[in-house]
Amino acid sequence: MAKAARVSYVTVSNVINNTGRMSEKTKAKVQKVIKKLNFYPDFSARALARGKSDAIAFVSSYLSSPFVIAVLSGVERRLFELNKFKHSLEHYGTRGATEIKENLLKNILYGKKADAVIMLTIKPEPKLMLEFRARQIPVILIENKATGAHTVSIDNYSGAYAATEHLIKSGRKKILYITGPMGPSAYDEEENPVVKDRLRGYMDALKEYNIEYDPKKVIPVIYFNQEEGMRVMEMIKNAALDIDAIFSGAGDMVALGVIKQAAKYGIKIPSDIALVGYDDVEVAGIMSPSLTTVRQPMEEMGRAAFDIAVRSLEKEPYKLQHVVLKPELIIRESA
Repeated sequence: MAKAARVSYVTVSNVINNTGRMSEKTKAKVQKVIKKLNFYPDFSARALARGKSDAIAFVSSYLSSPFVIAVLSGVERRLFELNKFKHSLEHYGTRGATEIKENLLKNILYGKKADAVIMLTIKPEPKLMLEFRARQIPVILIENKATGAHTVSIDNYSGAYAATEHLIKSGRKKILYITGPMGPSAYDEEENPVVKDRLRGYMDALKEYNIEYDPKKVIPVIYFNQEEGMRVMEMIKNAALDIDAIFSGAGDMVALGVIKQAAKYGIKIPSDIALVGYDDVEVAGIMSPSLTTVRQPMEEMGRAAFDIAVRSLEKEPYKLQHVVLKPELIIRESA
């Protein structure tokens, strides 16, 4: 490459990396040869020599869901805005299995696959977390916590409280709550703090307005999908539960399933049963009826996590960052 352009290897490197000083004429000449020879630099060899991967790993239980995609989109957009790690943002899925997760994280750690790791709702075991710290690989946890890790989270308590309070102020007193898994699940090897925070917000809102908490009106789901929402609605119908509202703290996709199944039964939303979701995924505004929901700033979560990763890698004084973002109640037709 350098020979074809009749310049030094250093000059070629400077053009590729946009560093150093050179004339515009020299730069244009090298760029012309690069294009002509269809030349692509071997970044892996350079990274190996420096002991760095020039990559950030993004790890989630599954590779695709509206929530995962929205958060990952925030990471990706911020990456290109800052022009950092432009060549490698690696997305890994654990399929909700602890063994796969541990092997994957060890491969990232010991195989030097990434210089920083962003994990969505999952977290490493304490011993592995110590290894990440020892090797100075920042770990950023979104919607989870671990000793030694940076965190980005939503104030889930206030979001659930606001949703429940809205239903109560709308005249609803018999509110069924759909929660995430109450313990280990296909998404988390242990109960995620998000589940507890949202349930606590729901319970405290009931208490504040002197409404008795009924554990029979708390139904857990595992996969956060439409099918589970449809099954919950079937369960409500078959058990003849006396309710006038549903708050799906397990997300909007579950709420969409509730709407679908309610329509099959001739149950009208919101006149018969008011409904509030959580997340504000793209389809929430175009459902029929459109869904009242708690908006999570999902892209902002990804952006914040990426910013923490970059700051940690650019040799700022090591200090754990804990970012808490505020949710927003979006009122539409369903409640």
